[in-house]
Amino acid sequence: MHLLKFTFFLCALFSAMNVQAGVKTSVVAEGFSLISTDYDLSPKTFALLGLNLRSENSTDKFKIDFAGRYASGSNVLSYVNVREISYRFDIGETTSLYAGRRLMNWSAIDNIWNLGVIQPQFKWNQLNAQNQGLTGLFWEQNETGWGYTLFASPLYIPDQGAGYEIKDGQFQSGNPFFRAPPQNIRFQGQLLPIDYDIHRPEASEVVSQSMFGAQFRWGEETGYFARVAGIYKPSNQLALGYKGILVTTRVRVDVLPKTYYETDYSLDAGYRGEWGYAQLAVVATNPKSPEFDPAYNHPVFESAVMAGPQFVYRWEPFQFLLAHIETSGGAVKDEGPDVGPNQQSLSERFLVKQATLLKVAYSEVYKKFVRWDSSAHFKFSSKEKFREIRVKNALSFKQPWSVWLDVILIDTDSSVDSNYEPYKNFDQAWLGVSYDF
Repeated sequence: MHLLKFTFFLCALFSAMNVQAGVKTSVVAEGFSLISTDYDLSPKTFALLGLNLRSENSTDKFKIDFAGRYASGSNVLSYVNVREISYRFDIGETTSLYAGRRLMNWSAIDNIWNLGVIQPQFKWNQLNAQNQGLTGLFWEQNETGWGYTLFASPLYIPDQGAGYEIKDGQFQSGNPFFRAPPQNIRFQGQLLPIDYDIHRPEASEVVSQSMFGAQFRWGEETGYFARVAGIYKPSNQLALGYKGILVTTRVRVDVLPKTYYETDYSLDAGYRGEWGYAQLAVVATNPKSPEFDPAYNHPVFESAVMAGPQFVYRWEPFQFLLAHIETSGGAVKDEGPDVGPNQQSLSERFLVKQATLLKVAYSEVYKKFVRWDSSAHFKFSSKEKFREIRVKNALSFKQPWSVWLDVILIDTDSSVDSNYEPYKNFDQAWLGVSYDF
């Protein structure tokens, strides 16, 4: 909580120092309910209070996208999400140097499907994951019709997941967004409880990892375009090794997280017009599985290629999106002395491997007083047999008030192995209000 308070203070200070840069500060109160009648944990309703800081102008030198929330009565739900905080140094008319955490469009398919291949993700709510920027130095050159970005950093920040608590070796149920590992194991014909002991590495061991990459762009505002990128970096997900030890009538499981490197490539190519755009996007990742002590069960990561088309059509005040993804490879299998057949790995990479997304968005301003933003999407998979419906509605009154209502509905076929299966009864309804100052 000290970190949360400090970050709130730091971002408020940045906001005060950069009023002229167009940073909007909002106080937010929101709550959510888990509305499925099959959700069997209590409580089902939660409240959060927090602060948002966002740069309003894309041309500002200082850019920030920050959100912090405090959950009364459930500290593991509190979070700080710094998606972006960077400063631009203009070196010439077409050359700039960015320093800090910066959001970039490295890959369209990575962004649309929230794969977390290149940029890390904020996974506080896995069903509503958000991209976070890479942290380091970005050298950017933008000429007429072409440009490039060079990236390098000695700092690595992995995915930010849901908070959790362990008490007496058992994961507590205070955070509904945290997917706890199995709490029991069958050992010598008996079902025994598991006590977990997570060996957290020192922060310096995780953060001090080098990475570098480059992106090249071709094309103008309209017409044909292409983006190609390559990056060598640690994976945004940690590998989890584990070993079990029988202690009387319980099994103690030691969990050891490790970083591992991968090489990622992406290609986007298509056509842009005033009506929207059509493109094909591909992203490939080649992970190098980490080495563990032979006594540990450990994950082995398979290379993966994800590809699919995206089509956006604008018909004011509507916007339509059609996207599809297909994945080749990407399996995660555990190996080791205690791994049984068909055992699910503790390590996870992609929530979605094959799916289609249909989305329609509506945005209109009424009498220069109320802005209404609404969207609905339907995501489904013919292979993984899940269906997701999401509806968002937001009303922004002429400053300072905004209100919103979001609903997420999930359905799966339990006979099919899917990463969506744990969220089958995790339907959500969100209601929030914010005040800008």
